[in-house]
Amino acid sequence: MTRAQTAEAAYWRFFTTYNDRSAAGRAEAMSYPHVRVAAGRSEPIITDTAAEYEQLDNWTPVLQQGWAYTQPVTPRVVHRSPDKVHFAGGWTRHRADGSAISHNRLLYIATEIDGGWGIQAAFGVEGALTGAAAAAPAAAAMAVLERTMSTLSSGDVQSWLDCFHYPAALILAPGGIEVMQTRADAERDYGPWVSLAQPVEQQASVVAVGPRGVLIEQHISRGGDTFEQCFLVVERDGVWATSGVSAVRNDV
Repeated sequence: MTRAQTAEAAYWRFFTTYNDRSAAGRAEAMSYPHVRVAAGRSEPIITDTAAEYEQLDNWTPVLQQGWAYTQPVTPRVVHRSPDKVHFAGGWTRHRADGSAISHNRLLYIATEIDGGWGIQAAFGVEGALTGAAAAAPAAAAMAVLERTMSTLSSGDVQSWLDCFHYPAALILAPGGIEVMQTRADAERDYGPWVSLAQPVEQQASVVAVGPRGVLIEQHISRGGDTFEQCFLVVERDGVWATSGVSAVRNDV
């Protein structure tokens, strides 16, 4: 199977290969290293190669639930650069009679590497809340983002570190994945940048909401540097904080 030639094609291949129960096809649909971050999981799942991904793919759990096929959500482009795209998407799993088993809303991060597109990462909220049910989680997550931006403006490194759950995954340029395993790692790698205390201007909105996870899209300018980001903010043990961030830049 050849690599997808567009970001959109990579998104749809992600699902067609799943419905085909093709482990090899699924592995070819990804960019590597591939990262999955979920609201209900304390650590990201990282697979470094297609061979590793093919060995890990497993349909047994969903088949035991009566799964017959998955219907993907038509994706919305949130941010786009020449070699990286953020898609707001998701899926519903169905039984053979068409009844729904479960659904999820995710951010899919597609990247172009070596002339082909694949899904580099997925951030999942593990559910899909709307209306009044979404209000409280959305407000809690937006408060985390506001607090994060405030600490960047003030240069308050310790308060900035409080805005994350660890480990936290950072999706950078295509093929660039970083995991801040601990608070100490984050302070070592990003403390000097945070401490610059540069003014922040931002616009942000909620992309998707689950019971314990919220996706947020953002446009940010800080100290003359402008880019787009998406955040997965999750609740663990009663505390809302960020567990995944992906940035898209058009100037590199």
